[in-house]
Amino acid sequence: MPESQQRVTILGSTGSIGCQTIDVIERLNKQDYAFSVVGLSAGKNIDLLSRQIDRLHPSVVCIRERSKVQTLYNRFPHLRILTGDEGLKKVCRMDGVDLVVNALTGAVGLGSTLDSLQLGRTVALANKESLVIGGELIGELLAKYKGKILPIDSEHNALVQCLWAGKRAEVARVIITASGGPFLNTPTEELVHVRPEQALRHPNWLMGKRISVDSATMVNKGFEVIEAHYLFSLPYEKIDVIIHPGSVIHSFVEYCDGSILAELAAPDMRIPIQYALVYPARVETGLPRLDLEKIGRIEFEALSQEQFPAFATVLSAGQIGGTAPAAINAADEVLVDRFLKGKIPFTALAEGLETILSRHMDKNTGTKQRADFSAILAADEWARKEAGDLFP
Repeated sequence: MPESQQRVTILGSTGSIGCQTIDVIERLNKQDYAFSVVGLSAGKNIDLLSRQIDRLHPSVVCIRERSKVQTLYNRFPHLRILTGDEGLKKVCRMDGVDLVVNALTGAVGLGSTLDSLQLGRTVALANKESLVIGGELIGELLAKYKGKILPIDSEHNALVQCLWAGKRAEVARVIITASGGPFLNTPTEELVHVRPEQALRHPNWLMGKRISVDSATMVNKGFEVIEAHYLFSLPYEKIDVIIHPGSVIHSFVEYCDGSILAELAAPDMRIPIQYALVYPARVETGLPRLDLEKIGRIEFEALSQEQFPAFATVLSAGQIGGTAPAAINAADEVLVDRFLKGKIPFTALAEGLETILSRHMDKNTGTKQRADFSAILAADEWARKEAGDLFP
C-alpha cells in the first residue's frame, strides 16, 4: 500500500529527467500515492517551468537565470522565487522535505547532494557528477548523517535490484552495459567528421545534450564505473563494462558461485525513476512492457579502447582518485559545449581529456590530492580554463 504523503523537491525540473520524474509522480498519484512537489529548480526555460508550476503548485522555486525572475513574478505574484546558487541551497534545505530528486546536470549538482545528505535526507540521484567528483565526501556524509542515495541511472538502479539476491561479500563482479552510442560501428578515421546533430542522435535513449555526447564518446560509461565504485563500495577490478547495443539489459551482477543476475526492462527512464520514488516497492507503471519475442536476440561485444579512447582516460582518473575525476568532469563539460557549438571536432573530446588528465597529474606531482570540497572546486576551475584554451 502507498505510504503517507511524500514531500518532494525536484532539482533540474525542466531537463529530461526532471520532466520524466514529474510524469511518473502524476502517474503514481493516480494510483492513490500522495506525492506532493513542494520545490522546483530550473535553469532558464521559463515557459516550461511556468507550466510545471501550474500543474504542481510548489511552494518555492529557484531559477538560475536572474533575468527571468521578474517574468516569473508577473505570472505567479504570490510564489516564493529564489535565484542563483544561494537560492538552490535554500530549496535543498527547505523544511519538511522527504525526498530530493537531483536531476541537475554537471558539477553544480554536487553541492545540492551534499546539502541534502547533511540533513539525513533521501536523494534520488540522477546527477552522476555528484558521485564522480565527490564520492569520498558523499560516503562520509552518508556514514555520519544516515541519509540515503537511490540511483536513477538505469545501470545503477539495475544493480540495486540485482544486489538484493546475495550478500555483498558474495559478489564476484558487476557488469555495466553500454549501448555503444551512435558511432559503435563508425570507422575511427571517420569520427573526425562527426557533426553535433549526429552525436545527439542516441539510438535508444531520450537524454539531454551533454549526456548524449558523453554516451557517444563513452565518457558517460567511465563516469558510471566511478559512480558504481562509490555507490556500492566496490573496487574497480570488480566493475566491468560490456557493449550491449539493444539496451534491454541494464546491468548484471555475477556472484561467487558463477550465477549471473540481470535486470531487463524497456529503455524508458521512467521505469528506474519510479523504482527510486517508491523503493523498495514495485507498482504498475502504465508504460509499454519489454517484448522479448519481438527482440528475438540479445547481443554483446567487448568495449573497444581504440573506438572509445575517452573511456580509458575517465577510468584512469577514477582510479587515480582525489581531484582527478573533478578535473576530468569539468574539462568534459567545457569540451562538449565547444563541440556542440562547432568549435572543435568530435575527436578533440578524447584528445582533450587525455591532455587535461596528464596536465593535472603533472600539476599535482603525480600524487593523489585529497578531494575536500575546496580542492574539488579548485580542480574544477583549473580544468575549465585549461580545456577552454585547448585547440585554439
